[in-house]
Amino acid sequence: MGLLSRTFTPELVDLVVDEAGAREERTRSLPSSLMVYFVLTMWLFTGQGYGLVLRELVEHWPRAGERWQPARTGSLTNARKRVGPGPLRLLFGQVAGACGTPATPGAFWRGLRLASWDGSLFDVPASEANSAAYTRSSNGSGPGPFPQVRLLALVECGTRSVIGAVFDSFAVGERTLARRLLHHLEPGMLLMADRGFPAWDLCGAVAATGAQLLWRVSESFTLPLVEVLPDGTYLSYLQGPRKNQRMPVRVVEYTVTTTTENPDGDTETTSELFCLITTLLNPEQAPAGELAELYAARWTSETIFKHIKIEQRGGRTATLRSNSPAMVEQELWAMLCVYQAVHHLVADTARSAGLPVSHISFKQTGIPPNR
Repeated sequence: MGLLSRTFTPELVDLVVDEAGAREERTRSLPSSLMVYFVLTMWLFTGQGYGLVLRELVEHWPRAGERWQPARTGSLTNARKRVGPGPLRLLFGQVAGACGTPATPGAFWRGLRLASWDGSLFDVPASEANSAAYTRSSNGSGPGPFPQVRLLALVECGTRSVIGAVFDSFAVGERTLARRLLHHLEPGMLLMADRGFPAWDLCGAVAATGAQLLWRVSESFTLPLVEVLPDGTYLSYLQGPRKNQRMPVRVVEYTVTTTTENPDGDTETTSELFCLITTLLNPEQAPAGELAELYAARWTSETIFKHIKIEQRGGRTATLRSNSPAMVEQELWAMLCVYQAVHHLVADTARSAGLPVSHISFKQTGIPPNR
């Protein structure tokens, strides 16, 4: 609870409750401010029922002089519905954003802030309301057992801090969600993405923000050769719907060779061909070898989903608790808030110790043991 009250002060919680219009109209045993902390605390005790979560909360309630009695599960559910997702969405907006400085290891490269985006799926309970709002993935055996929410996060690579996030039904693709994050991009940023994102319209929309791109493309992606550069990369372009719509890019192709030691002699293994496109066209200002090394930082966005889905949520097979879309939204914003609170503490610890953020354990920092 110290982690939550450190990041989400009572004053800040009151602010978002009032801004969202979620303040209770009369005195209640479960006021809105308490319920905001309750939803946050659910993400610290994901394997426990409402009663234990509330007990943990009231024993460490950050408002001196106020005490609350245990409540029934039905009362807590109704109180969550009354508060709604608004305060948690606003609360995340208060703590989201890049926090790295040029001195933060891995946060910048040649003056550009490193960021990446990626998506993940979350199972939600198969209630009637959730099944109507969220579609299910399917395979040859039929639809999956749970409706799913697709979440896309934009992450600062050096700190693993979430700059922005959006979510929707499984049926909404990552490229569509990515357009909802464009307002977080700005000049001085280098955005990395995997081969599921490159497309004429999305690349152009990102470039229009002033951010630079370093995206992997698939083998089927058409990249006409315009000019071979001295470092072995080449200039190409992305073709738009009309002939005169061309976006210049530089293509970097490379493989990775791994050497394995064994008694019979070292064995070398060569990876598949990686093909990157970038808006950094000058090889002297953006050497190909450095770009190839940088692309590995893209996995930062996938690392945060490991933290959230395994260490914070409690396992890959765990579902969310909420039986309605509004409560799913509330729960996901709370999830992101708690993740961000942990990483604020991680970043502060790493900064004071002069260490990269990756050297600080997420699980040991903010998630209670033996939950």
